[in-house]
Amino acid sequence: MQTIRNEGAYSMEALNPVDSAPVGTTIDAPATPLRSTVIRRVEDLESIRPMWTAWQNHPNSDFEHYTAVLASLPGVQRPHVIVAYRDATPVALLAGRLDRSSFDFTVGYRPVFKVGVSRLTFIHAGFLGESSAEVATCFMDCIEQSLIAGEGDLAYFNHLRLDCELHRAIQSEGRALSHDHLLLSQNHRAMSLPDSVDAFYGTLSAKVRKNQKWQAKRLNNEFAGDVAVKCLAQPEELDRMFEDLEQIAKKTYQRGLGAGFINNAETRKLMTEQASRGMLRSHILYIQGKPVAFWIGVVYGTTFHSAAMGYDPQFAKYSPGMFLIMKVVEEMCSPHRKDSVSEIDFGFGDAQYKQILGTQEWREAALYVYGPGMKGRALGTARHVNMFVDQAARGFLERTQLIARVKRVWRSRLRDRGNNQTEHTEH
Repeated sequence: MQTIRNEGAYSMEALNPVDSAPVGTTIDAPATPLRSTVIRRVEDLESIRPMWTAWQNHPNSDFEHYTAVLASLPGVQRPHVIVAYRDATPVALLAGRLDRSSFDFTVGYRPVFKVGVSRLTFIHAGFLGESSAEVATCFMDCIEQSLIAGEGDLAYFNHLRLDCELHRAIQSEGRALSHDHLLLSQNHRAMSLPDSVDAFYGTLSAKVRKNQKWQAKRLNNEFAGDVAVKCLAQPEELDRMFEDLEQIAKKTYQRGLGAGFINNAETRKLMTEQASRGMLRSHILYIQGKPVAFWIGVVYGTTFHSAAMGYDPQFAKYSPGMFLIMKVVEEMCSPHRKDSVSEIDFGFGDAQYKQILGTQEWREAALYVYGPGMKGRALGTARHVNMFVDQAARGFLERTQLIARVKRVWRSRLRDRGNNQTEHTEH
């Protein structure tokens, strides 16, 4: 399993061989009648903004969010956006970027070693427009050309759906470059929201309903009803929101991984931009005035997209995270709800609460295509070995029913590491 960290610098001059296309490098897709253009300069993104915004359907590939990430994420060198044309008409785009990163090899949560790489990163939900096999093949032909030309050591596809045409194009026979065959795939779950709170609870098993009602009653009884859920989403509420989120996040195991809510300049800038557009929703559970759990996300269209969550382990016996989730879902199902949300996308990874609440699911995985050079081939071999060892270890732990215990120990150590990092920073 790999994690990616960004660093370094890289640049490439763009060309303009086709007058009717945006500035970039045009490539004839040999297997299709399509043509592709690569946008490599930030100033040239404006030429494709109208069609991008007409096609965008996910907060991760929203044009404003994409350009904000380009400007704020460490290690990003330039855009790498592929546009497919049929004749002179744009039909689709694939949003990506070139960055300088470290390729981290891990087993479970434990890092083994890392290597610096130049990487073409194609973002989650960044395939916009016509999602046909023809277009996917055109995109992959273009990516292979870029890697053969030495623009990067590898191409990375972030949480790619395994049932999509782009994945099929990567896996197709006859590709010039090697790609991942052994995948650590995960379920991605979503929930269609019922029209009422009663209908929502009617979708749950009797055991889950009973348990959640008992937990809520226990929590309110033990803290004399001084339990509140607040949604901080307005620009004037952000200072308090950041402070309260940090009180919780610094105690979570995610902080030890460098994941979840990170209270840094980049996060503050992105969340401030989301709040200014009315998209941000930061739900926080308070017990006796103390922030205990949070669930952050954005509303995009009619979908609430979960971004991060966490809870104070001191209150673990009360299941504060699940209590908060249930209260937020109740609000979203209420006839008096403020948002016209009809679906929740629970985000990356799987968890028990997602299995309980989810009504839709699909498989996805991080996927790599490797450049033809010695470094690219070595990275592919090393990742294959790393994935084999990681999956063998996971399989052994699952067969011996030790995986839950090992996860608890690892997460406890990661919480301690996160607390130590926070204390060091504060001093």
